[in-house]
Amino acid sequence: MKNGERPRAFVRPYRFIAVGAVVLFLLGVLSVRLWDLQVVHGAHYRSLAEENRLLRLPVAADRGIIVDRTGKVLVRNIPGFAVSVVPIDLPKTDQHDLAFRLAQLLGLDGAEVLKSIDEQRARNPYEPVKISTKPIARDLALLLTERAEVYPGVRIDAESVREYVEGPLYSPIIGYTGPITQDELQAKQDQGYLPTDQVGRTGLEWEYEQYLRGQYGWREIERDASQREIKTLAQTPSQAGGNVVLTIDDRLQHLLANELNTGVNADAFTQAVAIAMNPQTGEILAMVSTPSYDNNVFVRGITQPELDALNKDDRHPLVNKAVGEIYPPGSTFKMVTGLSALTAGTATRNTVINVSSLSITVSGTSFFDWRAHGPLNFVDGYAHSSDIYFYTLAGGSPLSSVQGVGPDNIAKYGRMLGFGAPTGIDLPGEADGIMPDPAWKQQTFGEPWSIGNTYHEAIGQGFVAVTPLQLLNAYASVANGGTLYVPHLLKEVDDAQGNPIVVQQPQVLRTLAMKPDDLRTIREGARKVVTSNHAPMPNAKLWIAGKTGTAEFGLSSGKDSAGRNKLGFHNWFVSFLPQQDNTDPTAKIAMVVFTFDSSRGLCETCLNPAIAISQRVYEQYVLGDPAKKAELIK
Repeated sequence: MKNGERPRAFVRPYRFIAVGAVVLFLLGVLSVRLWDLQVVHGAHYRSLAEENRLLRLPVAADRGIIVDRTGKVLVRNIPGFAVSVVPIDLPKTDQHDLAFRLAQLLGLDGAEVLKSIDEQRARNPYEPVKISTKPIARDLALLLTERAEVYPGVRIDAESVREYVEGPLYSPIIGYTGPITQDELQAKQDQGYLPTDQVGRTGLEWEYEQYLRGQYGWREIERDASQREIKTLAQTPSQAGGNVVLTIDDRLQHLLANELNTGVNADAFTQAVAIAMNPQTGEILAMVSTPSYDNNVFVRGITQPELDALNKDDRHPLVNKAVGEIYPPGSTFKMVTGLSALTAGTATRNTVINVSSLSITVSGTSFFDWRAHGPLNFVDGYAHSSDIYFYTLAGGSPLSSVQGVGPDNIAKYGRMLGFGAPTGIDLPGEADGIMPDPAWKQQTFGEPWSIGNTYHEAIGQGFVAVTPLQLLNAYASVANGGTLYVPHLLKEVDDAQGNPIVVQQPQVLRTLAMKPDDLRTIREGARKVVTSNHAPMPNAKLWIAGKTGTAEFGLSSGKDSAGRNKLGFHNWFVSFLPQQDNTDPTAKIAMVVFTFDSSRGLCETCLNPAIAISQRVYEQYVLGDPAKKAELIK
């Protein structure tokens, strides 16, 4: 040791040993971890790395279009842009901020956007979740695409947007699409549905979802460390949905809609329904329910005030009144009463009842007719719509020895004709209607049936309630000679090349257990309704047969939601067009027109707007097209 130096402390060996042990321990831990990462869980982490580098994306499929029977496009797809978020590409620390910035840009609720991303992250973070249920503008799509660093995880996809070419004209039939719900997604995941899907919500969009929906394709892409797409590694093309061809004739649809809208605008009635069908097949040729709504607002994203206005409208524009609501049929129901008496044998076409006064009194109650008709046989009683004649056929009367057929028989044959049950048409939301009998009244009200109930039922009042389609279908079965068909709107489904993959055949619901002669008697009476001037058709150019009906259902005062006058009655005219002026069951078109809040219309000189509408539409439709004239009449 040199002078002045301090002696160094001796470094003991155990310190080297301790340091070495720590180093060896750390190396051991690192080795174990490496073993765990590379050997034990190597495949798992390799898969995660691949998933981070490779991404399998769905390729959307176009939904099938909808056309009328001539090929006119009623529903098509137009280009649009959709905003989605892929949760795996969005750092969780940035999620809240991005959700609220994106919501502000799109005019959405930030909390709802955040919830959607959270739920998709828990469900499958590698699949996108659609943020906006309506398409965004092109300039906004470009902004989000160009500022990808500011909006991590946000994806802009070109997509097809549903467009309903004539919105309100067809919305009661076609309906609309909307985003799939969480419950629907869970139920349909096995069918290949994704959270971004739009599905049919109402009408034919709902009914034929299985045909209209296409099949997704898939695209596998490679991405760099910044999650930018480098290239496509593999691709499976999508398959477009089937194109639905309807039985509807757009020309007839427009003719009926124009007539109904003209009547509403003239304040002749507040609402209306019109349906035309082919009695020989059950094909629906036209179906109009007015007022209606524009189904395009549901595609672009309906606002709450818009939805509230539709729901509060007392005219029920969201309901297809042709099938979804029920009404008293008035005197059109006399066909059921008459056929019941003919079939049960309590009356024949030669049964004469002398209607010598304006009323009859039974059990202390007076029941009225609109005229003292004098002696009437069956055909004249039907043609002049005598209430007392049909009271007598149903329940007997002091004026005649005719034995009434009774309410049980009327209910029996009414149900045979399709009343009191859905027709089975290919539309959702069809109402049952009411075909009452004594047992029904006892069960429903706890009261016995009365003779007044029988009389009211005989003329289509009281408890009887029908949909316009039920009434038309019943008359169609008489017009065709006794076959009750299931009405249908589907003609066929075609693939993308136009080849039919589904063809709808006529479907028989039942054959009426009624004699051909009795059905012929009704057809004879229906033709005489027009020729006797009970349903006046000045200068008629066609052999129209039909039956009028008027029912009182409210006070003749006040106004509806649109400010139209409520006139207290509604009017029916249900009709068919034989190919010649005879009683053969040859009609290939039948039609019902039903107007709400109309004037009375109980006699030849009273106004029933449904009669004139029917005449004008038949003549324009048949005579305005030589090919149609050759098809429908000889």
